Amino acid sequence: MQIVVRADGGPEIGYGHLVRTGALASYLLDHGHQVTYATTAPELVQEVCPIGIDTVKISSRDDPESVREFVHNHADVTVVDSYLADQTYQKRLREVSPLVVIADDSRHQITADVLVNGNLYASELEYDVIGSEPRWCLGPDFLLLRQEITEYALREPPWREMPTRAIVTMGGSDIAGLTPTVIRAFDGLDIRVDAIVGPGVSTEQEEKIREAAENVSADASVVRDPNDLPERMFRADFAVTTASTTTYELLALGTPVINLPVVENQRLIADALREHDAATVLENTADMTAFSDAMGEYVSDPSLRRKRREIGRDLVDGHGVNRVYREVLSAGVSNRNV
Repeated sequence: MQIVVRADGGPEIGYGHLVRTGALASYLLDHGHQVTYATTAPELVQEVCPIGIDTVKISSRDDPESVREFVHNHADVTVVDSYLADQTYQKRLREVSPLVVIADDSRHQITADVLVNGNLYASELEYDVIGSEPRWCLGPDFLLLRQEITEYALREPPWREMPTRAIVTMGGSDIAGLTPTVIRAFDGLDIRVDAIVGPGVSTEQEEKIREAAENVSADASVVRDPNDLPERMFRADFAVTTASTTTYELLALGTPVINLPVVENQRLIADALREHDAATVLENTADMTAFSDAMGEYVSDPSLRRKRREIGRDLVDGHGVNRVYREVLSAGVSNRNV
């Protein structure tokens, strides 16, 4: 089956759309299907998404006509993951291909064959559907997490009464530029810290991160876009990150999280984490003291880390890709049988 993925990424909009569609693309490739990204950023797609995909460059992020003909000629199923894909965009693509929409909220009316929203709050939203209802894939059972995360999620995470390892990963582009502040908050702790520099972080940002790492008592190691990031996340006694897909990966791994929303669309995730007591959630105005206090709580209270580890693994089992994969294939097969 030929699947066209319509998604973009970059320093301004982040890499979340590419990371989660990349997880689905990897699964599709492993099962013998062909995947082509129709995107405005083919270089970034090749950097973030799995080897084996094809890319086609399109001219517009919000005009469906820039991709409609390609979809018509090449797609057995189309997967769209974009905040700009409103009801008109969806309608134009669905006229020429079965359509799977990946969404984080209900800002647009839905006209799709399958709707995927893997967020904790997904089933609580009210969706405005045009025409027939889609097949609903709502909640963390349908989170699109990388295969490496799924494999580590099957293992019992390490446990230490006193934390010795932590990880800081503020997203592919660290939109809020918080990594240096978070690293400085580790000052005074005897702990190893993996400070992750995402692929969209600028050289100037990286210099500030390295400067912060050199001036704290903790053993802070700065690493750019490491291939073994899932293992580093799994080995950590706790993590500091944004309210994004990375948080869900950490929940699946059983790694306790200190978390904050850095853009408006992450607030729903942050609120849901608070509701489930699944993480320590800070305000988006958090300063070094707030981060330091949250770290101190995890260091001094192992029962809190253990509780968060169990809550996270109960919420996210890490097998969402397989479930969405079956829905994608079902949409394509149904179309062939029409």
